[in-house]
Amino acid sequence: MSKAARERSARERLAEERRRQQARNKQVRLLAAVLGAVVVVAVAVVVTVVAMNSGGDDKKVSANLYKGATAPVQVAADGTVTMAQPNAKGPTVDLYEDFQCPICKEFEKASGDTVKKLAADGKITVKYHILSFVNPEGSPRAAVAGWCAADAGKFLQFHDVAYQNQPDERKALSIDTLKKFGATAGASGDYDKCVSDQKYKTQVKKNNDDGLNTLQQKFGGKAGTPSILVNGKPVDQNAMFDPTALQKALLSA
Repeated sequence: MSKAARERSARERLAEERRRQQARNKQVRLLAAVLGAVVVVAVAVVVTVVAMNSGGDDKKVSANLYKGATAPVQVAADGTVTMAQPNAKGPTVDLYEDFQCPICKEFEKASGDTVKKLAADGKITVKYHILSFVNPEGSPRAAVAGWCAADAGKFLQFHDVAYQNQPDERKALSIDTLKKFGATAGASGDYDKCVSDQKYKTQVKKNNDDGLNTLQQKFGGKAGTPSILVNGKPVDQNAMFDPTALQKALLSA
């Protein structure tokens, strides 16, 4: 092989090696970029999870409780809470809610006072059925806390505090937070112990299963919270967020 041929062959091998090196460098940069993106996403997920699981407990619990007159409230052996005047002659309104349901929060904000006023005026009998499925951990805890508050004579107050301070539905309400809700609502006596012991946990699960079965029968595939039955008949869920339409639906039953 001539000197010129050897030099040309060497240049070609060098050029090929450079191409391979450039290709390897490109692969390394791509891998680094991918790994960097994965790390960023992982960090973001961790930060989000930490925020969701740690936020809320240290926040101040606010309360803007209903100022109008309310009908007497009683809790039944199965945990159903009835709000009605002794002489109420109007229809029976069954209201199904979950304390971690964000749409329930919107319903209470829009129409909760209308329901309370109609009951206070003796025009309807309201039965609150607290379900516990939206957040697998927080909803059952909150349902038990609602029952404990009812035992302490503060269900309506707890009910309002819980919705006004409701966290993202993905963040489970903790025992400590529910104790703060109770304190703000004025629940005392055995309330804290009742919540800590989750005294009504078994019955809350049964009530949830029974309630969802009832809603499935009445609403079919649209079963969920919030839902209202008037004398056992479903109320149009669109009307629930319009106080005037809701009042008409409840009183015309």
